[in-house]
Parts: sequence; structure tokens; C-alpha cells
Amino acid sequence: MIAAIYSRKSKFTGKGESIENQIQLCKEYAASQLRDNDITEFLIYEDEGFSGGNTNRPEFQKLMDDARLKKFDVLICYRLDRISRNVSDFSSTLEILQKHDIDFISIREQFDTSTPMGRAMIYIASVFAQLERETIAERIRDNMLELSKTGRWLGGTAPIGYNADPITYFDADMNERKMVKLKQVPKELNTVKLLYKKYLELKSLSKVETYALQNSIKTKRGSDFTKNNIRIILTNPVYVKATENVFDYLENEGITTCGDPDGEHGLLTYNKQKSVSNDNGKTVRVFRDKSEWIAAISSQKGVIEADDWLEVQKILSENKDSFPNEGKTHNALLTGKIRCAKCGSNMQIAHGHISKKTGKQIYYYACSMKKHSKGVRCNNKNAKVSELDPVVIKQLKELAYNKESIINKLEMKNKKARELNKSSNREEILNNSIADKNKQIQNLMNKLAVADDISDLLIEKIRSLKNEIKELKVQLDNLNKLNSEFTDTELNLSFIKLMLNRCSMIDSLPNEEIKQLIDVLIDKITWDGESYGVTIDFIGSNPEEDEESKKK
Repeated sequence: MIAAIYSRKSKFTGKGESIENQIQLCKEYAASQLRDNDITEFLIYEDEGFSGGNTNRPEFQKLMDDARLKKFDVLICYRLDRISRNVSDFSSTLEILQKHDIDFISIREQFDTSTPMGRAMIYIASVFAQLERETIAERIRDNMLELSKTGRWLGGTAPIGYNADPITYFDADMNERKMVKLKQVPKELNTVKLLYKKYLELKSLSKVETYALQNSIKTKRGSDFTKNNIRIILTNPVYVKATENVFDYLENEGITTCGDPDGEHGLLTYNKQKSVSNDNGKTVRVFRDKSEWIAAISSQKGVIEADDWLEVQKILSENKDSFPNEGKTHNALLTGKIRCAKCGSNMQIAHGHISKKTGKQIYYYACSMKKHSKGVRCNNKNAKVSELDPVVIKQLKELAYNKESIINKLEMKNKKARELNKSSNREEILNNSIADKNKQIQNLMNKLAVADDISDLLIEKIRSLKNEIKELKVQLDNLNKLNSEFTDTELNLSFIKLMLNRCSMIDSLPNEEIKQLIDVLIDKITWDGESYGVTIDFIGSNPEEDEESKKK
């Protein structure tokens, strides 16, 4: 008889119910209680650092795969919730085990599915395991609600107009504590006020975006504003001078509110997002249902009047409801790949007039910066889709006849990367050298503070070390770029060969497959409306070494 032992713990620890302790207890239980079953082998499955909230755990998935292959006869775990805290997941697991005649034993609860009573009791226990999980979640939410009442910032990127400043304070027992609170940035808040003012005036996100681009108004990080981040600012209650009417609006949206609105202070929102595992097992952040959000009175004063903020929400809602849902109206191949040669922005599809010759609508590739800034930030001329797409298709077709040259270039890149990366510790050596020279600089700085007579010599040495560090960092960046380039090329080389072969039959391929060829084989396309020229950078090409492929 073969027994499988599964152990899980959310955090690494050597105490209490550690992975090792769970396995040992399961073996001791088997030795004393299952000695008549003649267990000849134990299969051990361990998941360290994984929650019981779902079954996206590597060793657990391997356990289930082995169960389907009937590699063991009984599954033993220390406690029921080691398998799962979710009733649905646990029921599915038990169903798989029973389907393959595998018994399940939980030694803590003394449950054994080889008996009818054991099967019934184990379902009841799984319900209580889920109840415990939901109770913990409720306690966490209650604790977050209490924290929110203090107006503290619980983490994440501070909104435009604020910086997150850590502060130290003493609690009632005179213990030193740390917390983070928002601090207003007046210059950024003036930008926020201007965006609210322009939206109330223009009543359109697109028009506000155009205004911001034309006047070079920047985000917190110095980027151009887009409709999306303007919308985020306009819906954020951190800026509103909270009143009862604002609370009523938020509560109608299903959001929990706390604090006393005084028409002066703003609001902070909490518990808006959560981490979940996607189908690939990766953790991603998603928005919770609004019923789980918390809006609490902030210690910071609001900057937007309540009536104005509520009017903005009303206009946004009306615009959303009235916005037409336009379907796909063109078959342009280069969207997402073609960029403006003048400003570097993406080029989007623009609708032209109806052609008198064909009776069909004409489409153009137009610079997005030109469009949104109404020609203030860029004036690159448009490119006709019907003229530009065939040029690219022709170039792809010719690419098929030069596939050997392209593959050779990619293989040469691989070879170069291998040669430069022969020493596996090259990156470590560079990092250690940079750290050592930084340490030398720090020591020299300490000497400089007390040695006035040799200050010139020390300053010169510091300057020399800084130049050496700069050169080492350049080498490190080049090494990282080559490693990244090598990995990507190596992984895709066989697929690239397949795509190159398909280029020879491009005239017979549907648009979806042609677009796939463009995405794989072309790094970048740029359009210069002044010279009426298109530049195509194919995969494996080096614009600095190769002659650019231009067609007019």
C-alpha cells in the first residue's frame, strides 16, 4: 500500500505546524493507526508559502495528477484546511479521490472517508473551515475600517496632488509607532483644480485631454495626460470637500462611508482592490465590488466644492450612457505597430470621406498626438491605409526570399550573446565592483570632511571613481540587454522560421494571419508625412548598422 502525505503552510516557519512537523505527525499516525494496511512507501507533497483559499498550488496540483494516475491508495494530511479552506474546492478534491478509490484521512479531526460517517463528518468540517476563512476576512475588513477612520494612507501610489509621507508618533502607552499620511503638493493640486474646471466647461474627456496636450500639462510623473488618467482624477473623492450629499452619492453607489462630513475635508478610499490568481497561477490586482469599498473622512482638506464634484460625476455618467458602441469599421493591418516619425506617438485610424470612385470610405493612419493636440504638438501628415498596407505586405513577401539571411543574423546575435555571457558570474562581478567603488567613495568622503590639506587629491580620486562606476554601469546595462535579447530570440527562433515561410503565401492569407506576421516579424514601422516615406525595422535588423528599408 502506498500513502501520500500532503502538507501546506502559508508562511515559512520552523515552529508549530511547520511543513516538517505535519509530515512527521502523519507518518506517526500511519505507523500507529494504519499498521494493518502494510504501507510500503510514502509520497510527500509540500506547499510552503501558499494560502488555502484556492488550489493554485504546484505540489497540490501534482498530487491531484498523481491521484488520477492512481499512484497512491490513501491521502493523509495533518488537518482538513491544509487541503483547502473552500468548501467547493474541497468537495471537488474529495470527489476526485473517491472516483479513483483513494481514501482520505485527516488526523487532527480523526476523519476517515473509508467509512460513511467519516465522509459525512468531513463535509461538515469543511463548512466550518470556510466559515473560519470568511470570519478572518471579516475581521481584516473591520480592522481596515478602524484604520481608515484615522485618515492614514494604507499604501500604494499617492494620487496627483499628494505625497505619501512616513511619520513617527507615540501611542497611548508611549510606544513608538510609524504610519503614512498624505501631504498636499500645491502645484499639483492646481493642476487638479484646472482639470475639474475644464471638464465642467467642456463636458468631454477628449476635449480636456486635447486642452492638456496643447498646454503641455503633465501628470505627477511628467507624462502627458490621457482620457483614462483624467477620468481617475475626476472620480477620486480625495479632492472633494465632503458633505452629506457626497456621502449620499457614495452610499447609493454601494460604498461604505465613515466619519462626519464637514464640507471641508476630503475622503480617502480603502479596500478597493484585491490580489487574485489568474488561470496561469500568477497573482494580479483586480477591483473589488463597490460594496466592499470604504470611504473615510481624510485629515487633508478637500480642494473641489461638493456641488462641482457631484456635477462632474453626473456628466461622466451621462456621457458614458450616451456614448455609441461603434463596431469595427476597417481592416487596417498596422494599428498598434506604426508610429509617427516626427514625435514618436502611436498612429491611429482616422475616418476620411467617401470616395467618389469606389463609393467606399477612406481611412488614414493619423498621429495620435496630432489628433489629440489638434495639431499643436505635432503636424505629421496622414497616411492612407489603402496605400501603406500594400507596401508592408510587399516587403513581407520579399522577406520570405531572404529568410536565410534573417535567420543567420539572429543566430549571430545568439552567438555574440553567448560569447559575452560565457562567464555566468559576469553580472555579479560588475555589481560587486560597483559596490566596492561606492564604498571607496564613501570612505574618501569621510576623509574629506576632516582633511582640508589634501582635499584636492581626494576630490580628484572621487571624481575618477565616479567615472569608473559610470563605465561599469554601461557595461552592466549592455550585458542585461544582450541577455534579454538572447533569451527572447532563442525562444522564438523556430516560430520565426515558420512565420517567414508563411510570408511566401501572404497574398492568400486572411487579414488576421497577416497581422500576426506583422506583429512577429516587424519591430517598428514609422511614417514620415513630409517625405512620404515609411521605415520598416524587421526583426533581427539593426537600424544603426543596416540600411533602413524605405518605400515611397
